[in-house]
Amino acid sequence: MKKKVLAAMLCVTMTATMLAGCGGGDSGSGEKEDTDAGGEELTEIIWQYPTTIDTTGEGFINMENALNELMEKDVGVHVVFEPVDLMDSQNDAILKVSAGEKLDIMLTAFTSIGNVVSKGLVIPLDDLLEEHGQDILEHSYTKEMCGYQGETYGVCTGDTLGRTYGYLIKKEYWDKYNLAEETGWSEDKFYTTEELEHIFEIVKAGEGDNFYCDVPWNTTQEPMNNGYMEYDELAGSLAGGVLMFEDGKFDTTVRNMFETEQYKEYCEMRYDWAKKGYIAPDAATTTEMPDTVVAQKNYLGVCYWAHPNSAVTYGTTVGCELVCLPMVPRYMPYGGGSVIQWSIPNTCENPEKAMEALNYIYKNPEAAWIIEFGLEGEEYEVVEEDGDLKQIRWLADDIQSLPYYMPYGIWGNTLQWPVIEPSPIDENVSKQEWDDAVPEERISPAMGYSFVEEPVSTEMAAVNTVIEQYTPSLNCGALDPEKALPEFLDALEAAGMDKILEEQQKQFDAWLAEESK
Repeated sequence: MKKKVLAAMLCVTMTATMLAGCGGGDSGSGEKEDTDAGGEELTEIIWQYPTTIDTTGEGFINMENALNELMEKDVGVHVVFEPVDLMDSQNDAILKVSAGEKLDIMLTAFTSIGNVVSKGLVIPLDDLLEEHGQDILEHSYTKEMCGYQGETYGVCTGDTLGRTYGYLIKKEYWDKYNLAEETGWSEDKFYTTEELEHIFEIVKAGEGDNFYCDVPWNTTQEPMNNGYMEYDELAGSLAGGVLMFEDGKFDTTVRNMFETEQYKEYCEMRYDWAKKGYIAPDAATTTEMPDTVVAQKNYLGVCYWAHPNSAVTYGTTVGCELVCLPMVPRYMPYGGGSVIQWSIPNTCENPEKAMEALNYIYKNPEAAWIIEFGLEGEEYEVVEEDGDLKQIRWLADDIQSLPYYMPYGIWGNTLQWPVIEPSPIDENVSKQEWDDAVPEERISPAMGYSFVEEPVSTEMAAVNTVIEQYTPSLNCGALDPEKALPEFLDALEAAGMDKILEEQQKQFDAWLAEESK
């Protein structure tokens, strides 16, 4: 990837936690109602707000009021948040915009923006960004990562772009079984699946039945929550094919990951782990989120991010001390541009004000902090400050019991946020330095590429349905791969996987040729 592009790029990382959102008001987008302190008319902005529950409380209202105290004075807008499930945000927006309902800022999470672009439901943002979004351009990777067919349709959170994955193990068992000495732990060690299984064998023998070693993520198709091997998705899901990282570099051949030898070995391993009792029998069918399951006493750990300080951060979420065992060295995938991104629907009557509202949470970090953390003295207290750096502490051991708690870390530039105790106050500085040190050969050659799905949109939908049918059970070791994997591959072929791969390769080759000029 070109260095000039890399230098401009950041990335989205999700923080898995949880609480509520709300909406209100009924006036049309762009209508002027009420005035700010200076007598200027306010523009109401209806903004999708990802949450996991349908009710709202006083803490949410206080957050929204505090944000609007800033927004009304500085931008001339009054924000009304509208709750939506994160993973269903795009579908929810499609229904609202198609029906002509009021919505000014919509959300797309972990799926291609092409779906709403092809339907003509969102507007291009390049001119708006240049005129009203300069702080977004300075503090996110929007121009590099949110393009489609040569135009920008989304605004992305600012964070790091590098990825690394591993296994987070509860320190209680790490110490109890002397696993550091047993496994030869060191700061630069990367664990293999064989070494991880050796740990499982030791702990399972000591803890007995009804004790489980891994929590398969029921919200992702990815093998071991991306912790098994390096690859880059080219269409926001595994349905669009991947570039595999092999022999120390990324290949440029588009492949069906499910028919690789690595995936076959993965499925065999998971099936074996389930038979040995390392994975719970109900893992494929449970509706509990991994965060909730991991926190239970009879679970050892989970596959997760292995970024610097991941163990501390996730330990705060699940309520126990963790040790990080890295398994996949840092690399930079593109993911088909399937980052979390904010867009402006074509029904928005005042796109300029919508963009100003978006830009404000990058321009004024305090606004992003209010949405993410709530209010000082209500949800958190400041522990330490050092210039622009800040460390905070939650005001409850059970953070879900706070008056307000935001589930997802998607507001503004996360590298400008305070860090949560016990994370070190300079954690964000370290994260950026870590990201800058990703080796060139471990950067996907697809950075900036966007797949146009229209020629194979029917096949993409069908293949995704097949993937959703099989991957939860294969990830949980609930299916014998000797029988299930051939059935899975046959179903993918029947749904049109080969046609997708052919179209993807054609578009990707053309893009590579253009980039090389």
